[in-house]
Amino acid sequence: MKQDSMKVLFFIRKSRLKKNGEAPVFLRITINGQQDEIRIQRSVPIHLWNNLKGCSKGKDRVSLELNSYIEALKVRLYQIHKELLCRDALITPRNMLVKLFSKEERHLVVETMKKCIDDWRSLIGQEYQPSTISRYDNCYESLKTVVKEFYKKEDITFYELNGEFIDTFEMHLRTERKLSQNTLTKYMSCFRKVLGIARDNGWLNFDPLVGKRKRLFKKEETCPTFLTLDELQRIMEKEFSTARLNHVKDFFLFCCFTGLSYIDVSTLRPIHLYRDNNGKL
Repeated sequence: MKQDSMKVLFFIRKSRLKKNGEAPVFLRITINGQQDEIRIQRSVPIHLWNNLKGCSKGKDRVSLELNSYIEALKVRLYQIHKELLCRDALITPRNMLVKLFSKEERHLVVETMKKCIDDWRSLIGQEYQPSTISRYDNCYESLKTVVKEFYKKEDITFYELNGEFIDTFEMHLRTERKLSQNTLTKYMSCFRKVLGIARDNGWLNFDPLVGKRKRLFKKEETCPTFLTLDELQRIMEKEFSTARLNHVKDFFLFCCFTGLSYIDVSTLRPIHLYRDNNGKL
């Protein structure tokens, strides 16, 4: 079978408009007269669709993200086609679509981040600090929550990421986690590192953060006031009349001695503690 015998077409169906008036985008593969198609879970305003080029003709961020996703699917399809040709395997439109969207064939976002964190955890004391891994853990928990709420499933592939999800993830960190701008930047840097690993390995061919970096990674100037050793000692020696206030004091002192932020300490769990080679926590 010749490689040019495969044809890839992206088109919309005006008869299946969504509630917001947009048309769903479909992918059709034709090989030696046989064809099969699938909806790619993307939609576009009818007036922005270019039938001839099979992409959006809009210049806005959403249109650019859609076109990047379509291009990524095309690249992946021809990679799969080439791999099957080299193995002299059976090539049909259905087989191509199954391999393109099969979870066994793809790398998942939440799963990949969990594996990365587990690998980095073994490097605590060498390349990473416990506070850094704690921040990655917190970012992972938030990512897992937002993926489930946004996509209505436990995990997604890197190709399913889009700008709308990034916006939702950002709002979750700002409103639910109540992160400041600088702490938000640290969390998004954790997520960006995982995206970088995906791109380096060829699992992601577009940048879901496009157009958002200036906002997400903007650092605000702060003027922190540091406690003197004498002031810290006075807090340590202070005994409050209620157990609650003594607990708050211990919480505050723990933040002082570890350098962890309030939000990081508030989400610490027993699983985040570990023992060193001497058996000390």
